[in-house]
Amino acid sequence: MTTMAATETDVFSLTATELGSCRVLTLGGDLDEVAAPVLEEAIAEERGAPLIVDLSDLEFICSAGIHVLLRNKAPEAIVCPPGNIARVLGIVRAEQATRLYDDLDTAHEALCTGLAGVA
Repeated sequence: MTTMAATETDVFSLTATELGSCRVLTLGGDLDEVAAPVLEEAIAEERGAPLIVDLSDLEFICSAGIHVLLRNKAPEAIVCPPGNIARVLGIVRAEQATRLYDDLDTAHEALCTGLAGVA
């Protein structure tokens, strides 16, 4: 199942998909003060399956977006390839709240490997 959400200006996109036993929220465009509540609601709706948030197509992130990503119910993994967004996440020490990966395949494999021993 794929869902799409966009802000009024359509500079932010959010797509929810399944990848094996994981749920993936793929973000694109600008995660700003207007888009942050959309992401917060999408994360809150995710229950049960491990959650990966993919920032590969994100061009901008503000403090409101960072706060939503790293609050108490942080996703199990964030995909963020090297670049400006990764530098910002490094500055705020995002790795202390969740696991960071350069690509979706690596994040998915790491989560699946971690789940293999859980019954």
